[in-house]
Amino acid sequence: MQTGYERNLDSIPVGDLGIIALKSCEELGRKIDAHIVNWRSERVHEHQGSPLLLGYDKSSYLVSTDVPRFGSGEAKGQVNDSVRGKDIYILVRV
Repeated sequence: MQTGYERNLDSIPVGDLGIIALKSCEELGRKIDAHIVNWRSERVHEHQGSPLLLGYDKSSYLVSTDVPRFGSGEAKGQVNDSVRGKDIYILVRV
């Protein structure tokens, strides 16, 4: 059984990574994105070059979004990039 401190770094991700950082977390989202980009570009593992990891190394994992407001004050969320097949993490301050 794995404890909270053990990590399996040999596994292959199921889907591409996507990060949606809403306005309240844009700065945090950029920091997380930069850390992941740096970590994945420097990481060496046994699956390097595998066709299963296409899209593993990217220049950014942030997903483009908009939250337009209507005249009544209501808002809607728009995801501008495709997120099909991606593992999405949404950062929002509530």
